[in-house]
Amino acid sequence: MKLIFFGAGFCSKFILESLEGFDEIICTHNLELTSQPFDEKLKIKRMTFSEFSKDHNSLFTGVTHLLNSIPPIKERDIVSDLFKKTENTYFKELKWLGYLSSTSVYGDHLGKWVDEYTKVNPKTIRGIMRKNAEDSYFKLFRERNIPIHIFRLPGIYGPGRSIIEKLINGKNLVIKKPNQFFSRIYVEDISSAIIKSMKNPTPGEIFNITDNNPCSSEEVTIYAAKLLKIKNLTFIDINSPKINKITKDFYSDNKRVSNKKIKKILGWTPKFENYKLGLKEILNIINGKNTANNPLS
Repeated sequence: MKLIFFGAGFCSKFILESLEGFDEIICTHNLELTSQPFDEKLKIKRMTFSEFSKDHNSLFTGVTHLLNSIPPIKERDIVSDLFKKTENTYFKELKWLGYLSSTSVYGDHLGKWVDEYTKVNPKTIRGIMRKNAEDSYFKLFRERNIPIHIFRLPGIYGPGRSIIEKLINGKNLVIKKPNQFFSRIYVEDISSAIIKSMKNPTPGEIFNITDNNPCSSEEVTIYAAKLLKIKNLTFIDINSPKINKITKDFYSDNKRVSNKKIKKILGWTPKFENYKLGLKEILNIINGKNTANNPLS
């Protein structure tokens, strides 16, 4: 089996370590190639996306699995654009293609629950670009029978990328917005969902990969501060002129994202079903108490 992983960044460290049975793995990067301790064992070949593009026909040959985590660039999805330049004969062995999209495609739902059957209505630039990227993949599915799987991800956190590290580094600002809900997912749980899907392909499906506990970022920050015994949090209202437009746009989407579909169809369930479990795990890793599941260690 042959895997091509476009945009092998933060999530890839966890996904790659969980893979089994692949004879060849190619990972692409933007400019800087970032190797990992497991590269030699898994026989991973790393290159820039530009290098891949120049020889894409040869490199696509024999691919069985393909995962794209590259966000849209200048309103284009560069991987689906590459597909358009490549004949289907190069994909005759392709069994599974995954695209890591975003729950931003849903737009604002005033804190109500959304699922994969909810009509998408993005208002932010980020959400609109993600919707356009999804549309380009579904076009490949309809017109060329490419086995696409769309995974909509909320806020991703994990070791080295969480509110725990922010607080430790003195970033103690808490934005207040009443009745605001965000969904999130621990990076290790993304890996387990992707592996489940690879082993049980369901072409044309959309799955939300989220934990079971949507809540406000304020609630999460207060809990993290409690774990760290930090008391000097600074609270600021979302409407304050000190809050920049990007942050205000981010807070303009208010929804709770359901994970019932992926649980039912793939039998997946998050190991870190809420932020408390995830933050405790991260703190244990920082304190050196639990490094078994940390590929960064």
